[in-house]
Amino acid sequence: MNNTKENNKRIKYFFLISHGLPYIVTILLMLIENSFYINNSLSKIIIYGSMLSPLFAVLFMLYYYYDKKEKQYYLKSIIDFKKISFTWLIVIITFPILIRLAGSLIDSILTTNQFQFYISKEMTIGYAIILLFFGPIHEELAWRGVALLELLQKLSFNKSVLYLGFMWAIWHIPLFFIVDTYQNKLGLFTVPFWNFMLGVLSITVIYGLIYIKTNGSILAVILFHYIGNLSGETFVLTPNADSISTVLKIIIAIIIIYKFTNKKIGDLNNMNISLDN
Repeated sequence: MNNTKENNKRIKYFFLISHGLPYIVTILLMLIENSFYINNSLSKIIIYGSMLSPLFAVLFMLYYYYDKKEKQYYLKSIIDFKKISFTWLIVIITFPILIRLAGSLIDSILTTNQFQFYISKEMTIGYAIILLFFGPIHEELAWRGVALLELLQKLSFNKSVLYLGFMWAIWHIPLFFIVDTYQNKLGLFTVPFWNFMLGVLSITVIYGLIYIKTNGSILAVILFHYIGNLSGETFVLTPNADSISTVLKIIIAIIIIYKFTNKKIGDLNNMNISLDN
């Protein structure tokens, strides 16, 4: 698709925009409010807006770097349902729910002797629709749709997904400084903090596998992200069960990393993304 020098530039500018914007905005508002934690309503809205930075990075890449063929492939990857086989569709729909169910089941066996798997009373159809537009779409258009594809041209599958997992995890850092966000309630450098970060890192490996196995389908990872967020908001876990679910994702990620060690990605120049045996 492009030479190494240009590929390096594309990756560099992508992450400068995706990470630089929310970090700079958050730091500036901290200085204005003279506080590490943002509580002002307007400031919160501004930071939330800056967290759309992955989408801004995508638009930058499409405008300045993608040629006609790349743009056509990118757009097709968003709408082409044929890329997703029935088997992988089942995986996408069921995995986020099953991993939480398994966490609760193991927790009940090891600790409480009582199975706890509750449906949140706050979940409504309206909220379920809102969840689709806050995370799954604008993030997956970027993280897998652009960032992973660019990294795969330079690095192995394993290095690409681990690097992206790290970058995706630290992209969330500004949210820890906004009062009343989910991340803020976890606290910085607490056990829940590391549970969250390791969860993001490990699930990125699984996202990468889905992306590859669906021949670079952005639609597939949008669906997976959405089902993950929806199940997370719908099915309430105990803290122990949540941690166990993260451990299970880490184990699965390690298996994937081990299985695909020394395997290379297929012909990216022809937009045929697959893992060579």
